[in-house]
Amino acid sequence: MRTLPLLFLPLAAMAAEPAAPAVRLEPVDADPAWRISAGFRAAPGIKTSAAVDARAAAAAAGGVLRAGRGGSSSGAGSSTSVKTEVLGSTTEGTTEADALEAAAFSPDRTRWDFDNGYVDLDDGANREGETQNWHFDSADDFVDGAVRARTPFATTTTTRTRTTKTETVGASSVSLREEWGTDLRGSSDETACGVELRLDRTVWENEDFGLDVGVGYAWYDDVDAFSVRGRAYSAVATEKRTPSGSRVTTTETTTEKTESGTVVTSLSQPEFTDPDDYVNADGSMGGAVEDVYEPVIADGTLMPVLTVTEDCFSTSVERNPVKTSSSSKASVSESGAGGGGRTSSRTTRRTGDVRSEGTLSLQEVRFGARPFWKATPWLAVRADLGILATYLEIETTTRLSVDGAPAATIRKDDDDWTLGGYAGLSLAAAATDRLEFSLGAEARFPHKRLRFDDGVVSGRVGLAEWSAFASVGWRF
Repeated sequence: MRTLPLLFLPLAAMAAEPAAPAVRLEPVDADPAWRISAGFRAAPGIKTSAAVDARAAAAAAGGVLRAGRGGSSSGAGSSTSVKTEVLGSTTEGTTEADALEAAAFSPDRTRWDFDNGYVDLDDGANREGETQNWHFDSADDFVDGAVRARTPFATTTTTRTRTTKTETVGASSVSLREEWGTDLRGSSDETACGVELRLDRTVWENEDFGLDVGVGYAWYDDVDAFSVRGRAYSAVATEKRTPSGSRVTTTETTTEKTESGTVVTSLSQPEFTDPDDYVNADGSMGGAVEDVYEPVIADGTLMPVLTVTEDCFSTSVERNPVKTSSSSKASVSESGAGGGGRTSSRTTRRTGDVRSEGTLSLQEVRFGARPFWKATPWLAVRADLGILATYLEIETTTRLSVDGAPAATIRKDDDDWTLGGYAGLSLAAAATDRLEFSLGAEARFPHKRLRFDDGVVSGRVGLAEWSAFASVGWRF
């Protein structure tokens, strides 16, 4: 707590032995010289005033229909409506999904046809997972230990749309009536109640009189400083429109979108290490058996065995940039409404409400002198004189709504320290040599007022001009 360190500033001076007075006085009764007390303190007359800026509230909520204080306007007006219809769509060609399915491994398939070659499991040997009946146009398609087979794909999607744009021209008039809240204010006159702790020491005393010095700290319960609620803004806008003619533009558009690419199938063949074992004399690779039962093999053609198992297959897709083209054809028709156009009217209503509340927190630290007169052995009259440091904090919460729905919430804290003085009287009744009861009041010297402003609500807080207390003290 930021006020507590101030309590210890004067303690060193209080704990030291009192200096010898210039006039010879009787010594202080050192036992008991200290007194600690706790009690209740009330500070009435805390005055708060607050006002709502209705225009700022409506702007912060986003509820203003139009700037200004209302009015009307008229003139030629126009409206435009656009409607788009999809007439149909067709797709032609081989899709990427079809190409992937054709190029991938399947345990039920015995032949794969690619753009640059083929693989056929029927080679007459009937050995599962192997074949000599395969061929690719160029041995350059053997890259990084794998045969690269290519399956191209291309699809063209043709879409036809019709867009109808209707423009209506006519006379229009707009009237607007706005009202702003004019009495959104609140004020209060509250009493702050709290607890107080004091530590005093007697620095001089004789048979009838004495002098105490001490420090004190008071903490007050939160005070409901103000509450303002009401309607900040209301408006009614009416628009009337009389059409005088219309223009309809119909546009039919044909769009062609072409997506193409190549599915690359890699057939891993790590056993192909020497080109002399799989490259034919014409630069191709693979046996290319025309008839598996009566093979006719050209000179210079090798018959390497190709492993065809699922773990040898892997596929990837190389996509080309998408190509799009379109063509449009437009037609225009116009018509006039003459004097028979039908007048349309539209009314818009808008309301903006505000609810703002403020809570005040107070803490005090005091240091002063308390000269006293012992009216009887058990009753003393004390005067209180000193300085008083007060910490104020006011928290404001402003809620805004538009047409009954929450629109915005603004929260803000304003705080400050203020320094003043106090002077008062109290009575102290001793129940025993150590226990006493005190009751008193004090006047407070002028303090500055705390101003607050959250952009919508602003105002000021004035501190109490007097306070009263009741406490129980213990000497030690």
